[in-house]
Amino acid sequence: MGFNITQEWFINIPGDFEHRVEEGNLVFWTKGITVITVVFRLPVKTDKFELLNQIQSKIIGDTLETFVSTKGEIVGLGYTQVQKCAGEKDRLSLITFTASDTSCLQTAFYLDDPNDLAWSKSMWESIVFHPIKDQALDQ
Repeated sequence: MGFNITQEWFINIPGDFEHRVEEGNLVFWTKGITVITVVFRLPVKTDKFELLNQIQSKIIGDTLETFVSTKGEIVGLGYTQVQKCAGEKDRLSLITFTASDTSCLQTAFYLDDPNDLAWSKSMWESIVFHPIKDQALDQ
């Protein structure tokens, strides 16, 4: 089932996922998997490559893998790490940033079963960006 996160960003999540908006984030969940998305505008005078370089420089040291993606006019950076929460089961996470010239979609996949990582990567790779045409240019 497809969801417009914003007018520009679209994600195709299977129909068995529940969803809600929580503190401005779109949250999807099903047994063993939670997906959290948030969109933000690129900082002034920062292009998408510079943004991803800044993010990459801040990734903490316990990263398992790092991924880079380019698809048309969007670029992405993702990394995996183990999330340790006191009193809870450790979870594998895939944290991704997919950037256009104007905005960035941050998506976090939290997985009870590490075998779901391939699925998470495919969800990340299937994210679609539809740029909003500047209406001033059309007039």
